[in-house]
Amino acid sequence: MNNRKLALPALIILLTLAACRNVGSSTTILPTATTPGEAQSAGTLPPAAAATNTAVPPTPTPTEPLAALVNGEQITLAEYEAEMARYQAQQSAAGGDATNYSEQVLNALIERTLITQAATAAGVVVTPEMVDQRLAELRAVGDEAAFQAFLQTNGWTEEEFRKTLETEIVTSEMIARVTADVPTTMEQVRASYIQMDDQALAQSVLERARAGDDFAFLADQNSVDRLTGVNGGDLGFFKVGSLLVPEVEAAAFALQPGEISDLIAVTGEDGKTTYYIIKVTERDPNRELTTNDRYDLMQATFDEWLKGLWENAVIERFVQ
Repeated sequence: MNNRKLALPALIILLTLAACRNVGSSTTILPTATTPGEAQSAGTLPPAAAATNTAVPPTPTPTEPLAALVNGEQITLAEYEAEMARYQAQQSAAGGDATNYSEQVLNALIERTLITQAATAAGVVVTPEMVDQRLAELRAVGDEAAFQAFLQTNGWTEEEFRKTLETEIVTSEMIARVTADVPTTMEQVRASYIQMDDQALAQSVLERARAGDDFAFLADQNSVDRLTGVNGGDLGFFKVGSLLVPEVEAAAFALQPGEISDLIAVTGEDGKTTYYIIKVTERDPNRELTTNDRYDLMQATFDEWLKGLWENAVIERFVQ
């Protein structure tokens, strides 16, 4: 068993549409504009009245078709279709499957809108000069021909790309604000463990460990987790939330250095019971977090903030 969680996906990058959220959708059929002549032919309008001197009010401008409304803010169908085409082109260029991503693309646009709305409420301001600077940095990576080819490949005009950069700057600022209080140190323990599938063997190994047999030797000889077993069962230092088996982690944080846990029996969804013994070797109340561990905490913090935006938003969808 690998006791480390895999790193969560990268923080939201709006230049690629990787957002995928399990949010329910509804479908609304938009009204189709009908000319007065067509309507009269269909019998839905009365015959035209005789001309009078009364001023005829101007014909209302047809409403642009929408893909979604997010807290009353429009995402137009044209925006959605352009983003969908861009995503499909990017996936095809990368050799990926560009089909059946309509919900992911719409969710990405909705999430982008939610972040922008939250930034506005927080007083975040992006000036044209800030966008100019970011654009200049990207242009400096290659020559102008390469930059124009990049825009063409991704289906952007320069003005559209400027808006994308503005959103990227806004998102980066919100990430910085939301994760500002994520700590750089946390309490951590260092422990070794032995994982076994047989209860009788596990009980025997526990008794030997408590009798003074070398824990590392017992792990090497008996642990079914060979990744750690060959290293004496050493898990290294870890913080709360790092191990895949919460019962083992809870036991570790309840022990002091040198102490050995009771036999920990954990039954999985398949009905199979696995047995663990864990021994704590060190505790550090303020150990520096690794780059990956702090990143995971920042990711979790930002994800929780985004979850709140979704849960409190009023969202109407008009495409499937």
